[in-house]
Amino acid sequence: MAVTLNISVSEDQAAWIRAKKEKGDYASASDVIRDLIRRERDKEQARLESEFDRMDRRDGAPGPEPVAEVVRTAKQVRKELQNRYAAKGGN
Repeated sequence: MAVTLNISVSEDQAAWIRAKKEKGDYASASDVIRDLIRRERDKEQARLESEFDRMDRRDGAPGPEPVAEVVRTAKQVRKELQNRYAAKGGN
């Protein structure tokens, strides 16, 4: 379910968004913003996974990698929270 959100951007930012849309890379300004959000989320996830990897290498303990279990659990909790939010009529 899509939610309408009004945001303010500078003239320069608006021009950049319009240019992306007019170039044909995106169908709408909303598509530009959604893609930016997706990319930022991907970067954030990669940063977290990289940090977990560094922590795991420093640990050096024998046995299965605890990072994989932490990431799996975090993803599961996130999905459950998203499902609860969606069930309550959220996005």
